[in-house]
Amino acid sequence: MELMMTVSVMVIAVCMFFIMMAAVATLLRVRKVAMEAERLVETVRMNLPPLIHDMTKITSDIRSIVHTLERQAPKIGDAFESLRVTARDIHDFERMIRERLERPLLDLTALISGIVRGVVTFWRTLFSR
Repeated sequence: MELMMTVSVMVIAVCMFFIMMAAVATLLRVRKVAMEAERLVETVRMNLPPLIHDMTKITSDIRSIVHTLERQAPKIGDAFESLRVTARDIHDFERMIRERLERPLLDLTALISGIVRGVVTFWRTLFSR
């Protein structure tokens, strides 16, 4: 009976050791992914405002040109419409850039937050027992 108890405790200890090794490996990988995500977010954060600012300035300049052309040259309706479409296209392009960059960043942030919460919950559960 005592031998069976010793073997059982030994099996449990080996299982816990392997579980701990897997948890440590997983946490190291999560840490690496989090660091890469942080670098990506920092790069995007540094490059996004100048890009948006430039797009806003270009859009504002085109609107100003369009308003000037409206007042000074009513006879060039086709060129005016072309400029208006270009301004609208640039504005749509700016909106598309914002959507394509902001949504993945928000998704990435939510994913990282979920992973961190899961790891914290796992560790709290593991150490509370």
